[in-house]
Order: sequence, then C-alpha cells, then structure tokens
Amino acid sequence: MRASLRQLVAMMATPLMRSKTMTTAPTLLLKVGDTLCERRRFTEGEVEAYAGVSGDRNPVHLDDVFAREVGGFEHGCVVHGMLVASLFPALIAAHFPGAVYARQSLKFAAPVYVGKEVLVQVQALHIRPSATKYFVKFGTKCFANDNDNAPAIVGEALAVLPSLHQVPTKAPSTPLFKDIHLTLNPSVSMAGTTATSSSLRRMESVHRHLLPAPPPILHQNPLGATRSESFPVIIGGMVLDIHAKPSMQPHPGTTVPGMVKYISGGVARNIAECIYKLETRPFMISVVGKDMAGDFLLKYWRSAGLCTDGILQVDDVTTPIVSNVFDGSGELIAGVASVGAVEKFLSPSWICQFCACISNAPLLMIDANLSPESLEASCKIAHEVGVPVFFEPVSIVKSSRIAPIAKYITYTSPNEFELVAMANSLSPPEKYNFAKIDQFKNKAKAVEYLFEMLSPAMFFLLEKGIKFLLVTLGSHGVFVCCKECTSLMMDQQKSETTSFSTMLLDKLERCFPSNMLLNFPREGSTRTCVFHLPAVSASVVSLTGAGDCFVGGVISALCGGLDMMQSVAVGIAIAKASVESEANIPDKFSAATIAGG
Repeated sequence: MRASLRQLVAMMATPLMRSKTMTTAPTLLLKVGDTLCERRRFTEGEVEAYAGVSGDRNPVHLDDVFAREVGGFEHGCVVHGMLVASLFPALIAAHFPGAVYARQSLKFAAPVYVGKEVLVQVQALHIRPSATKYFVKFGTKCFANDNDNAPAIVGEALAVLPSLHQVPTKAPSTPLFKDIHLTLNPSVSMAGTTATSSSLRRMESVHRHLLPAPPPILHQNPLGATRSESFPVIIGGMVLDIHAKPSMQPHPGTTVPGMVKYISGGVARNIAECIYKLETRPFMISVVGKDMAGDFLLKYWRSAGLCTDGILQVDDVTTPIVSNVFDGSGELIAGVASVGAVEKFLSPSWICQFCACISNAPLLMIDANLSPESLEASCKIAHEVGVPVFFEPVSIVKSSRIAPIAKYITYTSPNEFELVAMANSLSPPEKYNFAKIDQFKNKAKAVEYLFEMLSPAMFFLLEKGIKFLLVTLGSHGVFVCCKECTSLMMDQQKSETTSFSTMLLDKLERCFPSNMLLNFPREGSTRTCVFHLPAVSASVVSLTGAGDCFVGGVISALCGGLDMMQSVAVGIAIAKASVESEANIPDKFSAATIAGG
C-alpha cells in the first residue's frame, strides 16, 4: 500500500517534501471567543460498534439500501447523532484533562453520512471562575464536509474545567508520513483546469484518509485577551469633580471661606467604582485627556487593578471637568460642566471595538453624556445579543436623549423631573408636568401625591418599550414600575454570585422572599404594577453621588443573582451609605451593615 501510494504521488504531484522538524505548540490560555477545531470521519465498523454498545440498531445506520429507499437518505447510512455529538466532549477533554461535561443542548439539522468527513467546532462563549474551577459555556457545531456554511449539529455545552491552560494533543508516534506538503508540478500535462482540480481533490482525499489527523487548533480571539469573564460594561463619562463647600453663607459678588476638593467623578465612573466596591468587576468604556485631570482619574483605576483597555486617552483634549458649589447642608447651589470630550471622542467606532465585551456582559449601562449616535450604537450591539441595557439620564436636559432608543432600554433610573422630561421627549408637544410640593403632613400623603403626579408619565414610558422604571424620589424612596408580565429576574446564565451578594440575599430574603407573588408574572397581562420602597433615614453629609450609588447597588445586585425588588433595596441601602460620606463613593461597604440598614 505504501509503495502504490508513492507511485501515485510521483505521477500526479512533485516535489514531495517531508518536513522532519517537529514543532511544539505554545501553551495557550483559554479566552472567550477561542475555538477548538477537528476533522473526523466515521467508518462502518465504528457505527456498528456504537450500535452494539448503545442498542440503537435502527437500520438507517446499518443498512445502506434501507437508509436510501426507506429512510430517504440519498447517500446511504447515517451516523448516530449522539455518536457525532460525542466529539464535542472528547475535543474539550483532549485539551483540558479532567474536564467534567455538565450539560449539552443539541439540534440535529442535517444527517452525517458514514465515511463522510465532518468538521467539529467548540467555541468558548462565557467563562466564570470559582474558587478552584472554571465554568465554561461552549458553542458546539458540527459541519458536514460538503456544506461548511450550514451546521449539521448545533448546540451549547457547559463544562467544568480544572484549568484554562490548554494541553496540546499528541500525534501518533508512528505516522505513515510526517508533515507532507504537495505542490502540483506545472510541467505535468493535464486536460485543462478541470483535470487539475479533479486530481488535486483526489490527492487531498488520499491525504486525509492515510495521514494522521492534525491535532485540533485553538484559535486566539484578539479581543479575548482582555476579557475572560462576564463583567457588566459601563459606558460614559469619567469626570474630575471640583467641590466647593463654603463654611458660611455665600454672598453674590464676593468670595467666602470654605473647602475645595478634587474628587473622581462622572456618573458612569461613579457607578463603575461603586460596582467594583461591591465585589463586581466592571469594564469601563470612556475617554480622558492626556493632562493632569486624566492622569488623576486613571491613577485610581490602575491602583484598583481594573482594566483600562476601554478608556481612551487623547492628546490635546481637556479631560471632562465639573465644578460644583454646595451650601452648608450639602445641597448643590450651582455647577458648571465641561464634558464635550465625552460626546466627541466616545464615538460609535470606539465603542464597537468592544463588541465582544458587550456581547459577553450580563448588563450594559450607558449614561446620557454620550452622543445620540453612540447611545444608539451601544444599544444595538446589546440588543442583537440579548444583553439588557440600563440608561442613566444624568440630567433633565440630557434625559431626553432616550427618545430614539427607548425600545432598547430595560432599566432606567430618573428622578421626578427627569421622568417627565423623558416622557415629553417621546410625546411632543409636552403634555406631562410635575410640580414639587415640599410641605406634607406625613410621608404617606407625599407618596400619594407623587404617584398621582407621576403615574401618567410612568405608564406612558412603559408603553414605549421600557421594561423597568426606577423613579428616585429623594427622601421619599423609589417607585419601581413595570408591566405585570415582566419577569423580575435577570438572565441567570450571566449572573455571578459573589460572597457579598450571598450575604445580602440571606438577609434580604426575609424582607423580599423569592416566592413572593410579585415574582410570578402573568403571561400576556397588560396591567401595570407600581411598588413603593421607602428611603432609609440617614445623617446627611453630602448628597452628591447618592443617585450613582443607588444605580451601582442595583446593577451589582442584579449581576449577583438578586431579583429586581431585592436589588432596589440594596441600591437604597448603598445610597444611604453614600449620603453619610463626604466622598462621592464611600471607601468601604459592609454587607452586614447594608443588609441590616
């Protein structure tokens, strides 16, 4: 057999080159987007052996005539679907010894014929580390050789890996040939290009049958190098806040003594920092200048060990700065914002470079400092892969930017005035309004008034496609508004339980147990539900950052596996900690203190 093959090679192709250099595959670390590939064909003997072991002796697998005439399979016997699917765990285990195959979903779209080659692909979609293991969700596909565009089998698998380090597979120790490269000899007479291509195909067929199959190849995903886990993605401004707080009543036209501080700020940045301090690592997409303020903001990010790949630092650009003046009680008197760099440089093209990060995220948060084009681009990326979007209105003026993207928004957290502005932006001419009244005999009456004034705008925004409205009412708490048919739980496949969320859940279950009636949505219901969660009394030091901490608490809790009502309760407790601190984001959070508060 070896001699006849060599004669065939000599007749059809020259030169025949044998490479004696053995290459060693580099050690690779599995990242999201990496793919394992292998080609394989099943023989009649293998199919017969599987039929004997499994007991599945359906004649479409064993009798060629029956398969064609009765089964309708034009190429004869088909391989058992589960035998083909067994290539998926085999491929994973070959590269990650000790892997435990936990779950597999399969859809059999086309037959795989006995003797026909198939291409098997296993791609890492999501990686979640635990203390000693890695839970990896793989996309699994098998393609028939004659149609590499449509898979014969498609599905998803969950495997538990002891390590993310790939172990290269070993080729057989005595191969028929070592690496063989065939080059057609132009001087060989062929009957046109048809004969040439036909000869080449025959040679490739002989090559595949007689040579050992190459080991599966792990293809590195360039963006995967920075992303191996599922983190919430935060897109928006990083701002240097300048806080001026007078020690006496300020007077127009003159200066008064007081304290001036530089503080890391920006709605998106504050939320990301809060999330990080709640044991959920965010991925930040933002922009700063190459100046003192930009270096100041990045210094903290780097010292915390957070990824800065998404933060664009631009020459000759002023880092966004906001200068605020407060009164003695911590209320904002006036502020001036210079955040043009966010709109100009946080562009759709920059955001689209991180499509893989957004696609793998449990949640995307965008703030209204982004340009309308960037807001829409971000939402479309998330919408295409089913990632929920949290819209932070930022201000009354910028909250109206929700108008063209309302249908993509899952969560938003306006205050009373931002809520009305959002509703009016979707309903010209302006038909919603709100007048704040400070004096009420009791809080219950105040909440009743707020509901009466705000419910038309809340109901209208839900009709426009927003799933959850979290309307912040300052000292009066929060309205949680949604359709009755809306599930209060986020997709648990992308949630990652932390020690922090576990402690919170243990205590919050007593207040908002998971079997409450409101957690059982009625399919098809069009009723609107509004829940009121009261605020927690606090000793106010500064109100700056309270709203951002509320949102950060909600997002971290949702990503940690808590439902909406529990997450809002966490957000309220985090906001309490914020107003009792001088900093935008308190230095430390205690799970026990927050759950108890």
